[in-house]
Amino acid sequence: MVGEPFASLFAFDIVSSDPEFLEAQWDGILATALDRPALMSAQPRDGAAQEACVRLERMSGSAGGFLATIQRPLPAAAAGVPPVDGAAAAIQVLADKGTVGFFDLNLKAGQFHYSTAWKKLLGYAAAELPDTLETWHKLIHPDDSGAAPDKLRRKAAAGARPFNVEFRMKHQRGHWTWVQCLGVQLVTEAHDLERVVGLHLDISERKELEDSLVANDARMQELSSGGPLGAFELDFTNEVFWFSPAWEALLGYEEGELAPRAESFAAALPPEEASAGVTAWLLARSPGRSESLEPVRLRAKDGRPVPVLLGLHRTVTRKQELARVVGFAAALPANVAAAEGGLPTDLSGEAFGTLAEAVVIADAGGKLVFANSTAARLLQLPADQLRGQPVGDVLRLVNRQTQRPSDQPVESALAADTPLPLISEDALAPAAPGAASIPIVWTARAVFDPDQKPRGVVIVFRNPEEMTLTPEELVKANRFETLGLLAGGIAHDFNNLLTTILGAVSLAKDNRDYSSLGDAEKACMTAKGLTKQLLSFAKGGAGTQAVCPAREILEDSIKIAAAASTAEITLEVAEATDPVLVDRAQILQVFQNLIVNALQAMPPAPHRPRLQVRAGNAALAENQVPTLPAGDYVELEVRDNGSGIKPEHLEKIFDPFFTTKKHGTGLGLATVLSIVRRHGGQIALDTQVGVGTAFTVFLPKADKPVEVQARRAASLRFGTGRILFMDDDPKISALTATMLESLDYKYDLAKNGEEAIALYKRYQNIGRPYDAVIMDLTVVGGMGGEECFKELVQLDPDVRAIVASGYDNDDMARAFLDKGFCGYLAKPYRVTDLGRILKTVLG
Repeated sequence: MVGEPFASLFAFDIVSSDPEFLEAQWDGILATALDRPALMSAQPRDGAAQEACVRLERMSGSAGGFLATIQRPLPAAAAGVPPVDGAAAAIQVLADKGTVGFFDLNLKAGQFHYSTAWKKLLGYAAAELPDTLETWHKLIHPDDSGAAPDKLRRKAAAGARPFNVEFRMKHQRGHWTWVQCLGVQLVTEAHDLERVVGLHLDISERKELEDSLVANDARMQELSSGGPLGAFELDFTNEVFWFSPAWEALLGYEEGELAPRAESFAAALPPEEASAGVTAWLLARSPGRSESLEPVRLRAKDGRPVPVLLGLHRTVTRKQELARVVGFAAALPANVAAAEGGLPTDLSGEAFGTLAEAVVIADAGGKLVFANSTAARLLQLPADQLRGQPVGDVLRLVNRQTQRPSDQPVESALAADTPLPLISEDALAPAAPGAASIPIVWTARAVFDPDQKPRGVVIVFRNPEEMTLTPEELVKANRFETLGLLAGGIAHDFNNLLTTILGAVSLAKDNRDYSSLGDAEKACMTAKGLTKQLLSFAKGGAGTQAVCPAREILEDSIKIAAAASTAEITLEVAEATDPVLVDRAQILQVFQNLIVNALQAMPPAPHRPRLQVRAGNAALAENQVPTLPAGDYVELEVRDNGSGIKPEHLEKIFDPFFTTKKHGTGLGLATVLSIVRRHGGQIALDTQVGVGTAFTVFLPKADKPVEVQARRAASLRFGTGRILFMDDDPKISALTATMLESLDYKYDLAKNGEEAIALYKRYQNIGRPYDAVIMDLTVVGGMGGEECFKELVQLDPDVRAIVASGYDNDDMARAFLDKGFCGYLAKPYRVTDLGRILKTVLG
């Protein structure tokens, strides 16, 4: 046997001659049997496999290696597990080892018993709770004592009385645990309670879900009964139709008058649009998307039109048939409804006139019906002379290089199936002999009637030499510049965190001193939060706004922008400062820019740089701050003791590309002003040369409070099932394997998508598919998680896949969930995070 691989002595479910597979088997044996006994299947050279108890221990000395002990497994009784030979023994095993708590209150004999599982349910070890009636009374919630089965609430007949009640008991950690208690009460002939025998189940999560459902139902009732929201549900598959009282009132019906039929919804559609049927009308709203939100006109009971904002969520079958629609309708305000016939001509002309792009509109015959002022300037003709002219006569395009005539925009747009892309090879032909052509970039789009007859063409063009950065481009360009400035400070902060982590790990490894591991865990979570914030800053917001506290915005801005700075920074946020409704990533960019600018404006040593950052409420009067209406605002200020701004620069500091820095781009303050104004705010400036500068940002206060995050449901630390984990980093795989083992999951490891697919096929072929698959997105030199998921879906449409990614970003998580993944696990993660995501996915 000398020289043979140790793993070859044992039988495995999966067999391979690949040397790497033998190494993987050895890693599995090592992870399972190191310093503890493990039951394995030994494979003799001759004969059938036999069960064996294997234990590995590391050998001391320079030679290293492992000492393996192999022996026959102990009988069940000797191993500490009672033999299950009868019903009573089976029940005893369930009471001690299961998840259902058993109790026996023998009130007559004064004997009381609580099973090990009963105590574990409340967070106690078996020896930590005495088996007394006082224990019961001490743990039960005072308000729930009347529901407990240790008392008779009324005179009861003699005999056995089954019960099923719910109440709260105190957990060892101090919180209250909801339990479902079911069992039997034994009542004597004298109507006294003699004995109570029963079981306890932890139903805390169910109670939280019930409370959430009740609250959601109450909100829905308030909105759709007497409120402004007319809700409805159309279930075409099960032929279930429902209309809220507010829907009936919106259309002029009495409550309960509308019959629960699809025809009732059809009656609310305008006659000219209802001829194709209800399902066709519903599918025509925002085709290709499951959600739709648009203003429409419904028909009331008396036939009058009712302008509403209609929102829909549709469920469509694989055959693209409409299965179910849930939606709402809210009446549009009178001023909005009055304009439903279209934008007045004078307003539309004024709106197009403010555009920097040239816009011309042609009818189906190719004649101009509209041209804005920019188009008239570039075409060098008055707008009134352009109307009625053929487009080809006034918008003559030539190729920039060859000066040969190009295709006409109207003909190209009408012939194309989709809007034309942006075309940059053309120029406007010279208006007079000897004149120069004007380069343009242009696009065009045809407009069709519902019956696909062309109505006209919209053409947009612009001289590229007149282009400037859009606000979005400005924000994006400045973001990359700021990232470069912040990189050094971020590296400094990360090194501080890594020092805490590495020191704690070395103490635990070399001195067996685990006292600092808690600090290491906190440092890891801080680093994770810093990484998430940095990724959010680099990627930018998705345009979504949220209510944020002022202190949180300023603290996070300082954490990134002032990393490794030696400046003295003070933060003052007045109590009761209102929150603001903002795009969080963009507002962080505002204050990170202001802080970075302030730190860079400091004179050299021995000057001692100081930065004061503060926030508070401000009630502004009319014209107190230019362009801002009177109202309640949040005032956020960044004040420094730097060099100040010279008078000759004051009028230019917010201009794009203006900078006094040697290597600056001049986008910082231009970006700040652009973002603040888009949030309905304004910036005030106070500066004095040689004293310092203060930038004050005024933002409208939010009209609603900060959303309170609901308490997370209790984490399930132990589970059942088989998990396939795929990652190309062997250390991450080994660590995750240990986590899965501690959670009582069986597992297999794969280092790339190809191995994961092979393992999945093998277990699927023997009727034991994996309960969940956790996969890394990026695999160097192999198939990654996204491509692997597509292959697994072909093998098993019901595969439950979880993304494990180092990009802790809500937008990315949402994108992968939309692709069919069941969960998103952000690295780094703890065993509780892993247990929570598996619990969520597996249920």
